[in-house]
Amino acid sequence: MKVKFHYGLAGYSGKLDDLVYYFDKTAGSMFARRYRYPKLTQENERVKKTSGQLFAIEPSDAYKDNFRLYLMHYNGLKSTAKPMRSWVNLYIHLMHKMAKAIPEVDLTTITREQIYQHDFPCISVKRAVEAGLLQEVAGYESMAAEI
Repeated sequence: MKVKFHYGLAGYSGKLDDLVYYFDKTAGSMFARRYRYPKLTQENERVKKTSGQLFAIEPSDAYKDNFRLYLMHYNGLKSTAKPMRSWVNLYIHLMHKMAKAIPEVDLTTITREQIYQHDFPCISVKRAVEAGLLQEVAGYESMAAEI
């Protein structure tokens, strides 16, 4: 639900009573929603295990910078259906697309050594674009820093 504040409270964010208030920079609006603690399911455990393993790979700083640069170009495309907000979103998106394209990839057990051993396209942004996992953007050829 969209929210308007009186008395200059436009920068407020957080919980109050049964509502959570937050500001969306891209929309430029303040929103509120009811606070609900989610029910824990098997899917939560799977996502937790997958995310933990993906970040145990510890991507290099140069790799992260290439993702940030890619995002700047990607979000500037007119054909972009849904903009991404951070390199983390793009990294997870790439890994899931790779797992879908290559059936032997198991994201709950993947390691840096497996990535290099099997020469997976997630090694760099350039390789991922050339493999069709990421959309082509201007200057992707220079984004060759490895994971």
